Amino acid sequence: MLEKIRELAREIRSLEAARSTAAASIRAQSEGEYEGAYEKSLLVSVQEMPINAKVCASDAGILCGQQHGIDLLVCRSVAVLFTYENSRLSTHKYHPSALPPFSFEAGGSLDLHELSLLNSLFRLKEELSVSISAIERFSPDYFLLDGSIAPLVSDKPAEDSPLRAQYSEVISLYKTLYETCTKKNCSLLGVIKDSRGKRFLEILQKRFEEKALQTSSDSSFLHHLLREGERTFSFSYSITPSRHQILRDLDAWAEKISAFYIKPSPLDRPLRCEFLSGKRTFDEIASFIYSLSKINRKYAYPAILIEADMRAALSPDELERVKKDLCVAAGFPPSLMNLRRDERPFR
Repeated sequence: MLEKIRELAREIRSLEAARSTAAASIRAQSEGEYEGAYEKSLLVSVQEMPINAKVCASDAGILCGQQHGIDLLVCRSVAVLFTYENSRLSTHKYHPSALPPFSFEAGGSLDLHELSLLNSLFRLKEELSVSISAIERFSPDYFLLDGSIAPLVSDKPAEDSPLRAQYSEVISLYKTLYETCTKKNCSLLGVIKDSRGKRFLEILQKRFEEKALQTSSDSSFLHHLLREGERTFSFSYSITPSRHQILRDLDAWAEKISAFYIKPSPLDRPLRCEFLSGKRTFDEIASFIYSLSKINRKYAYPAILIEADMRAALSPDELERVKKDLCVAAGFPPSLMNLRRDERPFR
């Protein structure tokens, strides 16, 4: 086993060395045109800025309990408002409250793939709903989502799936979110802390024949390419939104979704930032995210998203409470029996 670990360690060191070498080569010849990019420079310096703004963010926590005949989902969603004056937090508020009640849903006769879909769609529905109402209530200058500002391909069920109606509802909520931000003159941003996308690397592969681009995710390669205080050019979410499996469902809004990567700290990984283009310049958005994320050398992430995550977090005890209350109300039906693997008497 020790020899296998050493072998794997050698492979990892070799992979990282290849990424570092390729990144240095690309930096040396980075000037030029890039298909899908909105700016001519691959690497752009970012300036820190004083923050004087109302910043709002949301997140949702979810737990899933698999029972003998049904599956229970428990979700808590919350929005946080931070008001900054000269980059210092002056006031904070929560919507609907600092510790809102959770909601729950049950699904039956779903296979594991559909259960995973229901889990994601239910969370998105709750998070988007609280986001829209928070924007209406607070009228923030910026609104941040923990993750993408568009659904993922993995969120879309098949045409004949029983979850198709839930997906359509989520798509409608995304459109309402975009419309509400536009109406309220609010910049919508999505911050992805652990991106594993390929779109940016595909753009680079059209110009550079580096093998490391084929064996990396965006974040793992950009960790070598970007230096502290740098970002990539802004680029379109998809080169053909009308043919993209998800973006085509968002109608004309798909054309407005853009992204860039930014490295706010020397010891942490790059962040992916998505945004609806039009209200603020690329540099303004980048400076805002950069200034908001430089809170720790080893964990560069906006404090407001950390707060939203902690407020939305659920305890397993809350799921157990729902199970017990439901059992009592339903008369202890077989559908609510625990799975055998959760009641093994021999361990």
